[in-house]
Amino acid sequence: MANILFTTYCNRNCSYCFAKGKVDLGRDKGDPSKNLSLDALDKIIGFYKNSLLKRIVVLGGEPTLNPDFITLMDRIFAEPSFKAVMVFTNGIIPDRALDYLADHPDRRLKIALNLNAPNTYPQDQQTRIKQVLKLLGGRVGLGINIYKTGQDYDYLIDAIASHNLAPHVRVGLTQPIVGSKNNFAKQSDLPGIAQDLVDFARAAYPHRISFSFDCGFPFCMFTLDQHKELLRFGIKFKSECAPIVDIGPDLSVWRCFPMLNDVCGRLDQYRTRDDIIAHYNNKFQHFMPMGNRKECPQCRYRTNKLCSGGCLART
Repeated sequence: MANILFTTYCNRNCSYCFAKGKVDLGRDKGDPSKNLSLDALDKIIGFYKNSLLKRIVVLGGEPTLNPDFITLMDRIFAEPSFKAVMVFTNGIIPDRALDYLADHPDRRLKIALNLNAPNTYPQDQQTRIKQVLKLLGGRVGLGINIYKTGQDYDYLIDAIASHNLAPHVRVGLTQPIVGSKNNFAKQSDLPGIAQDLVDFARAAYPHRISFSFDCGFPFCMFTLDQHKELLRFGIKFKSECAPIVDIGPDLSVWRCFPMLNDVCGRLDQYRTRDDIIAHYNNKFQHFMPMGNRKECPQCRYRTNKLCSGGCLART
């Protein structure tokens, strides 16, 4: 997988933003060079084909803010080799892009919508998101980014039930951005967050709603009893920290958003995604075994590959 940034503009300004420093928060337009062009997309598609990538992931910023969003999406859908097309959005989607997504007949299209707690949106944005969920329905899978203990999860269950959304939630743990300042889940918060997630699994289970872990979760943030509880509610723990590969509108390339300040050059310097991964694996080969805690190098869960040791940015 490799992610394509359609734009660096975002019409939200989330306190925990995992792309802070790369994205123009609270802005919906300005410099055209911050939007991906069709010519740049053609180069990215060539890179995807060389890399034998079958799943294309579109994000931003808020990708639907790109004035050429529809043209770019049509170009992607013209490629039969792509088996899945995922658009990540904050839900504040312009009318034209929303109509396009709602009416598109291609079954490869899926929408990943990051949904914050309702009280974090002004009323007009709350109304807009409800409209978006109603129109997009079952194509939408919700996501939540965790940045503190005691976050509300019940609204996710309510939204899925109310709008007949996909019964699955992507759960992301906010990480520090190396070289920048952002609001993220502290190490001391992890035990409380673990209990919050067990409680969420318990509340979601009767509704047949599951969730999956994004990258950077350490195994030891949960007790063994909590791991058993998660399994009882159908939740399989995953701990992973590997290069994702993000491609900016200017074709710059970096490992992942927590490491966004470590740009490894431009896309045209690499033939395939494997070349970029090899670059980062070599660069950070001495850091990866360290993990986030002093116990990580000797931890049997890490050495048995049940745990990545947490996010590289924390290490």
